[in-house]
Amino acid sequence: MTLRKITSRQSTRIFVALGTTLRTIALGATALATTAGLVGCNSTSSGPAPITVDISSVGFSLPVNSQTPVVANVNNDKAMGGVTWSCTPASTCGTFSPTTTVSGASSIYTAPAFVSASGAVAIIATSVTNSTISSSDSGISITAATLADGNYVFSLSGFDYFHNVPYRVAGVFTVSAGIITAGEQDFVDFHEELSDDITAGATACTATTSPIVSCLTTTSDGNLQIILVTGDANLGVTVGGVNGVETLDGTVYPLNTGKAAITEYDASASGSGLLETQNGGFTSGTAPGPASYAFAIGGLDQQTKNGLPFVMGGVINVDGVAGTGTISGAGSVFDANDNFSGTTYQNHDFLNTSVVSPADAFGRVTFTLNSPVFPELILAGYVVSANKIQLVESADTFAGTLGGTAFTQTVPSGGFTAANSAATYVLGMQGADTSYFVQSASQLTLASAGTVSGFLDFSDFTATQPKSPDPVTAPAYTVDPTGRVTIAGLTDGTVVDYNLQLYLDGNGDALAITLDDSDAMSGTGYMQSGTAGAYAASDFAGAYTMSTTGWDLNEKGEFDAVGPIAADGSSSYFGFSDVNWLLNYTTLPPLQVSNDAVLGTFTANPNGIFSGTVIGLDLTTCTAFTSTAPGCTHDAFNYYLIDATGDNITIETDGLQLTIGDISQQ
Repeated sequence: MTLRKITSRQSTRIFVALGTTLRTIALGATALATTAGLVGCNSTSSGPAPITVDISSVGFSLPVNSQTPVVANVNNDKAMGGVTWSCTPASTCGTFSPTTTVSGASSIYTAPAFVSASGAVAIIATSVTNSTISSSDSGISITAATLADGNYVFSLSGFDYFHNVPYRVAGVFTVSAGIITAGEQDFVDFHEELSDDITAGATACTATTSPIVSCLTTTSDGNLQIILVTGDANLGVTVGGVNGVETLDGTVYPLNTGKAAITEYDASASGSGLLETQNGGFTSGTAPGPASYAFAIGGLDQQTKNGLPFVMGGVINVDGVAGTGTISGAGSVFDANDNFSGTTYQNHDFLNTSVVSPADAFGRVTFTLNSPVFPELILAGYVVSANKIQLVESADTFAGTLGGTAFTQTVPSGGFTAANSAATYVLGMQGADTSYFVQSASQLTLASAGTVSGFLDFSDFTATQPKSPDPVTAPAYTVDPTGRVTIAGLTDGTVVDYNLQLYLDGNGDALAITLDDSDAMSGTGYMQSGTAGAYAASDFAGAYTMSTTGWDLNEKGEFDAVGPIAADGSSSYFGFSDVNWLLNYTTLPPLQVSNDAVLGTFTANPNGIFSGTVIGLDLTTCTAFTSTAPGCTHDAFNYYLIDATGDNITIETDGLQLTIGDISQQ
């Protein structure tokens, strides 16, 4: 076979075989054909193939906040521009990361934080090279979150409408195949100290099922609805002849499907709290420990003392032989504020007659705490995990109305010191002062040198200090080896002057109380993460759960609201909440408002304290408060960021009402 060299006009050299069948060889824009003994030109052109986009399907339904990879293949795109991701209905359909991908690469689609009232969602992939070409996966239903099988610990604090007093409740229930199969709880107010079993439920039920039973359902906006039945006529409401019915609405956290913010959502009371998966941490029939627990509780003292504000915090050291629950008093300490008693009950020990009981099958224990200054106090504790216990006062001689939290301590080698405790903590507290209710949010930096700096917002019905984060100072702070931190004389230079006690668990949590002669508050704090001085609006982005509690301006009653929101990482967020409000706790039953629209704004500050407004949580400045006529004013709020993922403690700062809460992803 003879090879002949052929050179094109562009001097591109190729070799063709002569005496073979017809060949067409592309040389740039030139086509050459050859047959035996003849070379000729014979070209045709049909144009480039059109660009097409093929999108993967994610199925017919996705749970709220779920994350799913989506992929689009782009065909015939010589520019290799890939696709841009979007969805409808705009602003309420979810987000993508990244928003642009090359052909065949995946983007993570995060479903919206709430069930959209506008119907199904469509996911769209649009060609970057030619924006007129796209492909979509439509008709995707966003479904409400559900609870997986397991045990769930719940706790609430609020105001009991029927008895017109604060209440606390904690308990646990079991979910199996979507059915509540068992449980127990402890409830306390000034009229009742109740321990009840939660009855088993049925395959399916709603609030109108007759006879009503314990069950799980969902609301129209995708929130959980949990109906617990105890049969106890002294709590909850009576439905269809069934006593002791408590209804809880809850919003599951976007990054923790085993945790939900909850509110009591019935005519008996309004309260707020948490629902958390029980992750072990106990052995039935065995007392916890040896271990030490940082704790804080709050509420009211004995009814015989007119039910005055009371808070207590400290460290309980269960130091006996494993399984015995013995509390010798060594390594234990507590502080208490009884009706604005200041430092009168500061730095006391528990007596060696104190003890913690063996756990029952649901992880319920009792801490019997004896001291030289108060009657015997018994706290029922429901174990959430090896690190956390929810506390509520049980039947005892103290006869108060108290509840709170205990964290298992991880004690540094050699004990806690200023060096290993130095950090910035974000705190949220509430309680009572001489003008009734009071709330506070703060960002406090404990330096290793023993100094304190930071910012604080304080709100009651009479405060007149500037409604902005006030710089705070304190002479110094001290740390006991037990993790008890004392900050005396913390002040903002105006009306706030705290004697603050913190109780560290060594894992980033800080429980808190105040020891003042004009207020008694308790609460929880978290070690702030992220880069100090470098917080940005982009940190507050994505899906969150909002949970708030407060009291209206006219002092008519408590309100509590939970719901999902979505923040844009720039300046605003939008969502819905289920609100329970004691319209007038002396004359009118609570009002339940579902699917109430909430719209918030925020302006970033590098120090991690953002400012903004909220529409949809105001209860006293509207002539009508319904799902179609939500809160009417732009209430002022500050957001104290806990981390660089936008989790924060939020507090109202305008004096229109008292509101404090948290906005969190997990």
